[in-house]
Amino acid sequence: MTRHYRYLQRYTEVATVLLRHGWQAYRETRTCRAPARRPLVAGREPGVPVYRHLRLAFEELGPVFIKLGQLLSTRPDLIPAEMAAEFSYLQDRVRPLAPDVIRQQVFRELGAAPEEVFSHFDYQPLAAASIAQVHRARLPNGREVAVKVQRPQLDGVVVTDLAVLENLGRRFKGTVVGRICALEEILATFRRQIERELDFTVEALATENFRRLYREFPQIVVPRVYWDYTTRCLLTMDYLAGERLSDWYGEGTDCQRAALLIKALLAPFFQEGIFHGDPHPGNILFLPGGRLGLIDFGIVGRLDEDFRYQAARLILGLQERDLQAVMEVTLKLGKPMAAVDYQALYEDTAELVDRVTGMSKGDLNLAGLLLGMVELARRHNIRMPGTFFVLGRTIMEGESLARRLDPSLDLVQVSGPLAASYLRSRLRPNPTPGRTYHRAASTLQDLLELPRDISRSLDKLARGQLTTIFVHRGLETLYHRLDMVSARLSAALIVAALIGAGALILHAGAGPKTGSLSLLGLGVLGGALILGGLWSLLLKVGQKD
Repeated sequence: MTRHYRYLQRYTEVATVLLRHGWQAYRETRTCRAPARRPLVAGREPGVPVYRHLRLAFEELGPVFIKLGQLLSTRPDLIPAEMAAEFSYLQDRVRPLAPDVIRQQVFRELGAAPEEVFSHFDYQPLAAASIAQVHRARLPNGREVAVKVQRPQLDGVVVTDLAVLENLGRRFKGTVVGRICALEEILATFRRQIERELDFTVEALATENFRRLYREFPQIVVPRVYWDYTTRCLLTMDYLAGERLSDWYGEGTDCQRAALLIKALLAPFFQEGIFHGDPHPGNILFLPGGRLGLIDFGIVGRLDEDFRYQAARLILGLQERDLQAVMEVTLKLGKPMAAVDYQALYEDTAELVDRVTGMSKGDLNLAGLLLGMVELARRHNIRMPGTFFVLGRTIMEGESLARRLDPSLDLVQVSGPLAASYLRSRLRPNPTPGRTYHRAASTLQDLLELPRDISRSLDKLARGQLTTIFVHRGLETLYHRLDMVSARLSAALIVAALIGAGALILHAGAGPKTGSLSLLGLGVLGGALILGGLWSLLLKVGQKD
């Protein structure tokens, strides 16, 4: 089958499904009274017919559309809030694969049938989804494991559906829908996400990374990955025997596990800027001894140092009712798309913080703050980054699950110490000599390049190649003064960097020593003093000329 024929066939399937559900939504909308039917999701009233049928259409169209809908559910800034809420109910459940298909997949990935690789392999899956299904097995050494097997020929399906979606995105790019929903941004993010999910070695590496980060929390358990039995389409890891939170019907409260769950979600974020991107109840296990198990690291969020800093400020700002800090975080994280009325923004921030913190202890929450910040940003034309909504969904889901264990949980009080510890760590000098040396060397290199960068900028300015061009005569004196000022500034910065680097090397004790002092550090400090004296002398001579 040629590529163009596959695309045409898929276009036809997509159009047929969308038209059928669109017609049903139209009929329901035109009906005077709502049709008598059960809610599609237990405990929830039927939603807006158009959005509900769009969700059903996505479920029918398969894994790529299901994953796209789940991504859209985290972006209420790009699509209507009602649509985002509806997409959050997308069900990723499919009929399990036949044993013969699983046997072929294992053989293709490991070079032998399951019975030959494992001492026991259960063909009845523990869970089945659109991308993979999980089986329980036993290694030859007796270790109980869970084997995640990817569905066959999934790459072709994903390639075809991505091509169809991206082609539709290009066609809608110039329309009102394309501009409002930021289709290009959504599809680019979606491609990166689904390509990572299809490579199980990426999930394996993330699992190992989280396992390392949780070493200081013995009550949090992450399965070990067995690399000899892991490939791009097959993942083997420890089987965690416990009760899923989705199946928990315990009575009373479990304050210890509730607090532990919040720490499990936020500690890696403040440690290295990563977090579990899909903490739904099926991925959280209650293990013997009051321990908590986390599985399925197929979706992992990553945030930079600045985002972590702003998130810590936000948590502590909410804890201390610091309105200015909360407003500044909103502006730092977001991108104003128009002029901002700071007084109105401050008043709305005050109202939001009062609404979130002016309640009883059990009602104090971050979820309400995050939802309020989304509305605040929308009202003041501030575009929040996509990572804000991914982290926001993780925090909101985590808080909802933790409150199921402890309704009186105060998430801000639990997360506050983590945020405060992170901010303190930013102020402490790093005790690792190697890292200290490399940071000092990097800073010194940047400062050494500063005169060259200033010279290039002045050269561009003289040649009229900057964005702002000045055309004037008699600027020679100004150029000379600018050269002198920049030379003095460069000299001061380089000498200061050398002094700082020498102090850091002395503190780290790197290199050969005389007594308790580092010879390398003393040499750098001495060089700084000599260089400073020579440069000062040269500048005075140049000024006389």
